[in-house]
Amino acid sequence: MAAILQDRRESGKSVTGDRTAVVIGAGLAGAAAAWQLAECGYTVRVYERSDVVGGHVRTEWVGNIPYEPHGAHIFHTGDEQVWRLVNKLADFAPYRHRVAIRMRHRLIAWPVQIAELMTLADAEEISRQLQARPPQPDETNFETYCVSLLGQTVYDECVRDYTRKQWACDPSSLSASVAKGRVEIRDDGYLDLFRDPYQGWPRKGYAALVEELLAEAHVHLGSQVTVDDIPSIAQPGEPVIVTSALDDFFAEPGALPWRGVRLECTRIPDVTLAQPAMVVNEPSADVPWTRTIETKWALDELHTVPGTIVMREFPGADAKHYPVLDAADANKAAQRQFLQRLAAFTRNRLIPAGRLATYSYINMDVAIRQGLDAARSVTECQP
Repeated sequence: MAAILQDRRESGKSVTGDRTAVVIGAGLAGAAAAWQLAECGYTVRVYERSDVVGGHVRTEWVGNIPYEPHGAHIFHTGDEQVWRLVNKLADFAPYRHRVAIRMRHRLIAWPVQIAELMTLADAEEISRQLQARPPQPDETNFETYCVSLLGQTVYDECVRDYTRKQWACDPSSLSASVAKGRVEIRDDGYLDLFRDPYQGWPRKGYAALVEELLAEAHVHLGSQVTVDDIPSIAQPGEPVIVTSALDDFFAEPGALPWRGVRLECTRIPDVTLAQPAMVVNEPSADVPWTRTIETKWALDELHTVPGTIVMREFPGADAKHYPVLDAADANKAAQRQFLQRLAAFTRNRLIPAGRLATYSYINMDVAIRQGLDAARSVTECQP
């Protein structure tokens, strides 16, 4: 990386040039914003609270075996421009993601296929429930949406307790938006989780991709920035792209509810692959973890190499991995108040981007797109 500076602060006055900008956060959205600004001739300063870049997508390695300490990340997109960008900066392996789920002590495909459900002992009852579904899912809340989409039996066995573990609340208290695009039932035999035309996994991991995006930026690690720090890091009028969580940015931690996960990683030296897919969901309330992850599945060239790493994902960690989108929309309302305060800041233009700053449950390609668009909103340059 061109410049990794580990001091706590550096005045904006030390940066020369007419076009400068500040980015807060060195995850995918912040790194994409920094890349776009640099492409447009800006000198960019990035402030990251951690001592490494990459945020929650950062990949780690034991020898040549990858694992992901913040959970599985699969790159999939229909955004051709974003796909071209990430492939320009990183070598992507052609990986298409499949997920298995444990149902009645056997593994079946997720999303569930009707053909597999029809092999179960109570297939007739499941079929009756599916035939009784409304034309459109009931979007009152997460539970009504899922039951009206899957039927009561499949919901109870595949989704209900998994959701209770993951979110530590009754599923009916969550917004239906949590399920959209993530809960599905199929009858077409298509086994890949995603249908996007562009899919893959970076052979050197996501941290390498982020580092390439940040190659021209001045990156300050170990620098947690709040709104009160803006005068010390940015000149008046200098644009600031904020990708950190806004409750942290406004020094009000806990004002927005978040859900985090903790992963327990186990290296198995004498096994090539330990499970039938990268991700195996565990919906049973009797199993304390929600899923197991074997990142090695993403790279075909490693499938015959001895040794693997399997991770158990436990919910409830003190981390900001997922915003809690409630059915009453109270948490989003609190986020909107933070956005209003961001917009009311007159000394500098403060622009939110990414999952944390927008308090949204988005995929990696959308985070990159938001970073690019945030950068373009402060410049007319369109490379």
